[in-house]
Amino acid sequence: MKSTLVMNFKTENGKITPISITEPKADLTEAEVKAAANEIAVKKAFLVGGSPLVALDRAFIRTVEETALP
Repeated sequence: MKSTLVMNFKTENGKITPISITEPKADLTEAEVKAAANEIAVKKAFLVGGSPLVALDRAFIRTVEETALP
């Protein structure tokens, strides 16, 4: 199974945009995700359409299982 951490951020212009990180560590905690998201927002590390990310909207782990066709 493949897992991806998805963090949806609010931008300064009011839109929502995701940041995805593949294969996050297995014991990742909510506190660690919130701390990282806060750093991203405070440092304005990413711009989307010229607008910085300002706050975490929600975060989750997406797990996908791939099955080869016979």
